Formats: sequence, structure tokens, C-alpha cells
Amino acid sequence: MITSFFRTSKPIHYIIFIIVLILVFLYQRIIVGDFGVKFLNSLEEMGYLLIVLTSFFLLIFIVTKNNLTHNNSYAELYFCLFVGLIPSSLEINSILISNLFILLSLRRIVSLKTKTNIKKKLLDASMWICLAAVFEPWAILFLALIFMAMVLYSVSQIKNMVIPFCGILIVGILMTCLRLLTDNVFPIFFKYIPEINFDRPSFSDQYLLEAPIQFIIFILFGIVVFLAKGLKKNRLNRPSFIVLILAIFIGVSIIFLSPSNETGYYLFTFIPTAILLANFSETTKFRWFSELMIGLLLLAVIFQMGWNIYSRIH
Repeated sequence: MITSFFRTSKPIHYIIFIIVLILVFLYQRIIVGDFGVKFLNSLEEMGYLLIVLTSFFLLIFIVTKNNLTHNNSYAELYFCLFVGLIPSSLEINSILISNLFILLSLRRIVSLKTKTNIKKKLLDASMWICLAAVFEPWAILFLALIFMAMVLYSVSQIKNMVIPFCGILIVGILMTCLRLLTDNVFPIFFKYIPEINFDRPSFSDQYLLEAPIQFIIFILFGIVVFLAKGLKKNRLNRPSFIVLILAIFIGVSIIFLSPSNETGYYLFTFIPTAILLANFSETTKFRWFSELMIGLLLLAVIFQMGWNIYSRIH
């Protein structure tokens, strides 16, 4: 029943998704975050809500513009369910901004399949990733995705390989000019290099209990199913889906390598995983299995939100 409702994209779907995202955002940022009612605070929160909604519409743009799914709302549905499953992913402002820039770069990277304006797309993608790294240094790992994509889309000529480094240089020059104009000092670029703390414990028992293990399971399922069946069924979009899988791996690497056990880093993997699972839901012959999977995810979201509210009350 759920898959049938979202099988064909309709305006009512987007209204539902936007309402859900707004409610989850308000719950996590206002209620859980003990929001202070001030004008500037309200204005700031409206800005971050706009970032979340912009990320949602970027998902729609990436999917429709590159024909990654058919005319359905499965990708948007999975994205909203992931946000509901891990509402704490909306807590960290720097990750929200960084993820938006990563999506802007992903939009340019996936569009390389048209093999038009290649140099401009590579430059844009590298600059967006560098800007993302300004807010979250770990986002710099997504630069590797550009070079992998060039190989997958067969645009890995030497002259193209140099362009991402030009993007890095441009952002560095702009940051230097900005700091000189505002603070009259040179920026310390070393602070934008991610740090790995080898002394931190690996996922402890407490973290395993708190971590969204369900989401990790969905990631693994989406990748395994696509590698088993999706590669044959999606020959035209095969490079794009491999790019999405590589983006997921980079996002998961950030989760494991980061010194802090912040669930906000899961946000980097939401949209690539949503697109992969949407492709599974629309192509599988076993509709009941897709229905079961979405149903279980929905139940997990309801249980998670219910448990969070119960914990706050008691």
C-alpha cells in the first residue's frame, strides 16, 4: 500500500515530505535543543530549516535531472524516513551547511555523464567540496569522489585531472583575501585538515546502543542489492550509481574515522542511500519485500521518535 501510494510522483507527496521534515526539525532543534526564544535565534533557526529543505529539493533535482529513478517519490520517502530515524543528524549546524555544499558538488559530479561543460563541472564540484571542508574538515575526503568519477565517466584526461586542484587553489585564495580584509591575518589552513584520534575507543557498547544500526543495515542492503541486480538493469546509469556507492563509502568512512561519535555525520550518506533504495523499490519484482522494508523502516522511525519523547517526559 505504501509503495503504491508513492509509485507515481504527485504534489501531495512533496507537501507531506516538507511537513514531516519541518516537524522533525522543530522537534529536534526546538524541543530537544532547548531553544531560547529570541528574534536572532528564531531567524537563525529559520535559516537552518531552509538549508534542510534546500537539501531535500536538491535530492529531487539530482534524481530527476539525471533520470536516476522513474517518476516516483521513493527517494524522497527514504530520505525523510532516514531523517526521522536519526533526527539528531540535524543538530550540528556546520554539518548541515557542509552537507548542502556536498550535495551541490554531487549534482555537478553526476552530471558529468553528459560529457558537456566538463571543465566547468569539475571546477564547480571541487570548489563546493572545499567550501564544505571549511565548515567540516572531514568533507575534504569527497575530493576523491571527483577523481573516481572522472575515471567512471571516461573523462580522466590529464588536463581534466588538474582542474580540481585549481578549484582548491581558488577557494584558498578567496579565504586568504577574506581573512586579510576582515582580520588582517593569514588563515591557518592546517585547521581544515581532518584529525584522526587513534586514542579514542572504537565504537563502545554504549555507542552501539545509541547508534542507528538500522540505518547501517539499510546501507549494506542497498549496496548489496544494487551490485547483485542493479548493475545489469541500469547500464546507462551504471557509472552514476557507482558514484553514489562511492559517496556512501566516503560518508561511512567519515563516521568511523571522526574522533567524535556525532550522528550528524550520517547526514552525508542519507541522499546517496535513498537514491539506491529508491531504485530497488521501483525495479524489484517482489513488491511485498519493498513494502515490508519501508514498513519496517517506518516502524523504526515511529519507535525511535516515541522513545525519544518518552525519555524526555521521564
